[in-house]
Amino acid sequence: MRFDEVVLAIMKAVDGQRTISSPYHLIKGKKSGQTIQDIGYFRLHPFFAVLPKLDKKEYLASIERLQAQGLLMPHDDSVRLHRSALELKLPPTPLNGWKYRGNERRFFARLSLVVQTMSNFMQGHKRFDPVVTDEAVQAWAKSYLKRVDFRSSAVQAAFKNQIEQSLSAAKATEAHKDILMKRLSGYGIGGHTWDQLAAEHHILPIDVKIAAIEALHAWLDELEGMEYPLLSGLLEGIIQQSALTESAKRTQNLYERGFSLGQIAELRQLKTSTIEDHFVEMAMNDPAFSSASFMDGQLFESIHRISKEMKTMRLRDIKERLPEASYFQIRLALAMKGEAT
Repeated sequence: MRFDEVVLAIMKAVDGQRTISSPYHLIKGKKSGQTIQDIGYFRLHPFFAVLPKLDKKEYLASIERLQAQGLLMPHDDSVRLHRSALELKLPPTPLNGWKYRGNERRFFARLSLVVQTMSNFMQGHKRFDPVVTDEAVQAWAKSYLKRVDFRSSAVQAAFKNQIEQSLSAAKATEAHKDILMKRLSGYGIGGHTWDQLAAEHHILPIDVKIAAIEALHAWLDELEGMEYPLLSGLLEGIIQQSALTESAKRTQNLYERGFSLGQIAELRQLKTSTIEDHFVEMAMNDPAFSSASFMDGQLFESIHRISKEMKTMRLRDIKERLPEASYFQIRLALAMKGEAT
């Protein structure tokens, strides 16, 4: 996918029900209640936090390109797509942002440092400037290298072989894999910059970044099979074991121990609205979650009926038709549905 296609995919999913800035917050990985609930409402898991350092200017440039192509129509601050955009088929993507949540960068930083170290030691060059300056990554890599006996020529050969085999099996294009590998540095070889890769592939720098993330996500999916022991060792702490954010998991633990929403807010010294966000997140990710503690079955059904009749997930629109429901109850009920209706 190109970056513009990522933006368009999100806009097609929300279908005019969110502001023009909502894709920007999603792509950056903003952990607000609105962004996280939209992931569940509109099935936007692939795109969460794929570019945490996305500059707003780059995002707005994409909006301008989409408008120039006639795919996106200016309409106050909301998303409005031309019919041609709705009919446009977008390419499939291996992106899985909700699963990795930026941790793929930590994996690649570790890999970069390990590859650089092995490459230099293979040439008898023991002094070099590390390509990764993050001290936590350096400490982790140093421990890993000692653990695998990286000075062994057999280990070095196996490491190289596992990279080639696993990357070959990863479900990403060869061009994307090439972009990813050229970011690595070795003895006498510096990794390519984004601008250099963009010029080489005749695409925008931001498209190169998306291509690298697609290749990384596809590669990590392959490495999870544990058939590549040396590379699997780099996955420590990378794969999310829970679909919930860390804060929501703490709320879930207290709720399972019998504490009410209000009690949890008091215990954790957080706003009630923040704890409500956590319950919405729990409802989205746990099929066994019950709303019985927060609303009766009739109100639950009414919320879904109105949402379907109006073809909307807009809270305000549903609230106007069903004033007896709180915004939290509406959000919770819609989250349990998991998709727009």
